[in-house]
Amino acid sequence: MRLIKMTGGLGNQMFIYAFYMQMKRRFPNTRIDLSDMAHYHVHNGYELHRLFPHLPKDEFRIGQKAKKIVEFLFFNTIIERKQNLATLRAFERRRLWPFIYFKGFYQSERYFEPIADEVREAFTFSESLAGARTRELLSQIKASPTAVSLHVRRGDYLEPKVWRNTGCVCGLQYYHDAVRYIEQYVTSPHYYVFSDDIPWATANLKLRNATFVTWNHGQDSWQDMMLMAACRHNIICNSTFSWWGAWLNPYEEKIVIAPERWSALADTPHRCPPSWIQIPVTPILQP
Repeated sequence: MRLIKMTGGLGNQMFIYAFYMQMKRRFPNTRIDLSDMAHYHVHNGYELHRLFPHLPKDEFRIGQKAKKIVEFLFFNTIIERKQNLATLRAFERRRLWPFIYFKGFYQSERYFEPIADEVREAFTFSESLAGARTRELLSQIKASPTAVSLHVRRGDYLEPKVWRNTGCVCGLQYYHDAVRYIEQYVTSPHYYVFSDDIPWATANLKLRNATFVTWNHGQDSWQDMMLMAACRHNIICNSTFSWWGAWLNPYEEKIVIAPERWSALADTPHRCPPSWIQIPVTPILQP
């Protein structure tokens, strides 16, 4: 039995589920542990089956009391893995282990690259679930050969502990550099700006041709990701939400701009596919 812990916001849930898909292909007796999501109310809780109702519902759920017993009995076989593929694969080869518990975010394409097409199919958004305003903008974006998504995340990134690690990474200079790069290769780009702090984005991003998407909040936030994925090019920040918006972009000639690092306190290798343009960033002291 291989059990994979599900946690985090939508972007991290998608990384974990993609890892699950790859693991299940190799080890059919793999399940997802959704027990913690019943009490997880950060962001919008568990969203995958609401947004992708076609996903199979064969995850393995385990109650909190039973989970504590299992963890006690099999403490030597519980594995908490984050970004160490070599160690992960070494443990996978030990097939005699009766129970393996995986806990991590698996924030790299390398965890599911062999089944990338299947992952794209699994994460196909249903336009019928989106609001009328989003569907109207989606049609406009699809018709534009110069549509560029630009994502600014602030919100929880402004909290002091989060700011020191991740919030400080993508400052205004990063966006200036990203826009400058895009404008070398895209004639008259139209920027579609997505942010949890639209007033800040409006006041600080001096874009000649831009639409600020202001209406997708709470349970509707996922619609921003769908719109990002429909753009021809993407400027993302150090956020798994816009990472997936760019990765799901199907255009072969797309330009994706990403920060060179995602954390000020730790290295973050292999976070982005090799084809993405990674711009050096200098962490800033204050929001």
